[in-house]
Amino acid sequence: MPITELAATTALVVVDVQSGTLPNARSVPGDQLLDRVSALLTGFRKAGHTVVHLVTTGTPDGRTQHAETGQSWSEDQIRIPPEAAPSGNESVLRRRAWSGFSGTDLEQRLRAAGITTVVVAGLATTFGVESTARSAYDLGFDVVVAADAVSDPDPTGHERSLTRVFPVLGQVVTADEILNLIT
Repeated sequence: MPITELAATTALVVVDVQSGTLPNARSVPGDQLLDRVSALLTGFRKAGHTVVHLVTTGTPDGRTQHAETGQSWSEDQIRIPPEAAPSGNESVLRRRAWSGFSGTDLEQRLRAAGITTVVVAGLATTFGVESTARSAYDLGFDVVVAADAVSDPDPTGHERSLTRVFPVLGQVVTADEILNLIT
């Protein structure tokens, strides 16, 4: 079912748009991603909607095939570029898990603001974006993914998330479609 409206109870959740992750934006190049995220931020701010920024500070402790233990990121890697920088009273939540809901008070903040729908943008599509969208769905939020405002190092994984995973969790639309509904 196509999306036809976004209520005032809609929040924009920007996932990991930061200096340490942007070089990995390959399915949608980093400069294009920043343009789309910046447009969404402007639209949501103008409409008075809630905006939350998530940043990763590294990876959780635990052995994986890629590392013996978790890794911590430098402040430079965590830095949000000016095009996507928080404004006013927008929350910036730091985390080490993939989902923005894990180890943060994101759910409590959204519920306290009366939010029922989350629009998710950022990167990486198959990591932080997908994990946050899945958690939002599991917690009972309506989910909208801004298809041209998410990116991933792996174009195949990115496409799979957009065409197979996100449609099961909610709506997948362009940033312009979202902006047309809130302005």
